[in-house]
Amino acid sequence: MKKILVIFILSFMLLTLFSQTKDISFQNSDIKDVLMQLGQLYNSTIIFSNDLTGEVNIILYDISLDAALKVILSSFGYSYEKIEDVYVVFSESSFSYYIPHIYKPKNRSAKSIVEVLRVIQAYAVGDNVVMYCPNELWPQYLKKLQEVDSESKNLVVSYVVYYIKNSDIKKYNLEPQKLLDLIPALEKAKFVTNTNGFFVGNEIKLNTIGEISLSAEMKNNKLKFNLKSQNDSVNYESQVSMGFQEYVLNGSFGKFIVLINISELKSKIEEKMSNIDYAPDKTFSFKYYSSNDFKISLSDKNLEAVILKDNSYFVGVNMKLVDDFYFGAMIQLDQATNLILSAKDTYYFNPIFVELFGSFPIDISNLGELDGPYLAENLDFGLGVGTTYKVNNDVLLMGKVSMRKDLLISGELGIKYLNYNIGMSLNSLLIFGVLLGISW
Repeated sequence: MKKILVIFILSFMLLTLFSQTKDISFQNSDIKDVLMQLGQLYNSTIIFSNDLTGEVNIILYDISLDAALKVILSSFGYSYEKIEDVYVVFSESSFSYYIPHIYKPKNRSAKSIVEVLRVIQAYAVGDNVVMYCPNELWPQYLKKLQEVDSESKNLVVSYVVYYIKNSDIKKYNLEPQKLLDLIPALEKAKFVTNTNGFFVGNEIKLNTIGEISLSAEMKNNKLKFNLKSQNDSVNYESQVSMGFQEYVLNGSFGKFIVLINISELKSKIEEKMSNIDYAPDKTFSFKYYSSNDFKISLSDKNLEAVILKDNSYFVGVNMKLVDDFYFGAMIQLDQATNLILSAKDTYYFNPIFVELFGSFPIDISNLGELDGPYLAENLDFGLGVGTTYKVNNDVLLMGKVSMRKDLLISGELGIKYLNYNIGMSLNSLLIFGVLLGISW
C-alpha cells in the first residue's frame, strides 16, 4: 500500500511539473521582452531573432507555455518550433527569402541530382528538380545544376555554413549536439547567419562573398576551407571522404557549423543500371536427403519443373494458378501409368506464413477404382507453419515446421544471401536433407 501511495505521489508531481500553467499579464510590452519573461516564468529556453517587432497587451489565466506562445505569436504572424526542451520563434515572412526555382534535367534523373545535393534545399518533384534559393543566387545555381546534369563523371560537394555568436551559445546553453539539432529551426528564425552552395569537379577552387565569405580548394585528396563572418574567421582542412559530414569549428567570437556532403556522380550508363529495380525471377535448386533420395527443380514466377527420386524416379511440373496457389502433376518414370496430383496454398500473416498442401496418386490404367474409399485411403495432406526474418537487404532467414496426415513431422531452416539459398531439414524419421539454390 505504501509503495502504491509513493508511486501515485511521484506521478502527480511529474504530471504537475510537465504540465505547469501560469497566469500572465502584459501591458504595452515589447514582444522580445515578453518572450524573455515567458522563458524565465516557465523555466524554459525561448530563442528568437532581434528583428521581431510588436507590442503585447494580454491577460491570460491558468495557461501553459505552448498555449500562451500560440496566442501571443499568432497576433503578429509569428510561429514557433519546439525541439526537445527548446522553443525557437520565427516569422512566416522569413520563408519569402527562399523562392522555388524549377530545373528540368536532360541527362540524369531528378532523383539522382537531388541525392548528391543532400544539404541544399533541393527536391525531386516528378521529373523536375525544385530548388529553394534567393532570386539573386538562381543564375549561379542553374549553371552548376547544368554541370551536375552533364554526362561527365565528377565529384559534387554541397555545403551549408552557419555562424552563431559565443554570447548566444552561452545565453541559451547550446552545447554542440543541441546546436546541431536546432540548426534547421534557427535558420528559419534568422537567428544564425549562413551561406550555402555546391560545386562540381575533381579539382576545385571557389570563392563566394556573403554574410559568411567562403574560400574553398580541393587538391590532392584534401579539402580546405577558409571561412569569414563580419568579425570572425576560421580555417579548416580535412581528407576528402565520400558522404555526409558535420563539423563545429571554433572561431574567436563564435562557432562555424559546417555541413558537407561529398558525392561522386555516376556515369549515365551506371545511373540507368542503378535505377533498374531488378528482382531475380528464376531459381535452380538441388536438395539431397540422407535416404539417398533427391529433388532437382528449375522455376520461374509461374512454373516449376521437377525431377524427383523418392524410391522411384518422377518428373513433373507445378503451375501457379492464382496468387500463391500451385497445382502440379508428376509421372513415375518406370511405370508411366502412375500419376501424382498435388496442390499447395500459402497464406501470409507477416511475419508468419501458413501452408496447406496435399497429394493424390492416380493409376491411369485403372480409373474405375477412383471412388470415395480409395480417395480417403490414398489422399495425403498436411499443414506447415513458418516465419521469415529479414536481417538486412542482403540476408533473409526462414524457418518452417510441417506435419502430414500420417503424423510425420519435419522442420526446415534456410538462409538466403543475395541470390544464393542454403537450407537443411530433418523429419521425425531422422532423415535429414541439404538444399542448395541460386536465383537470377
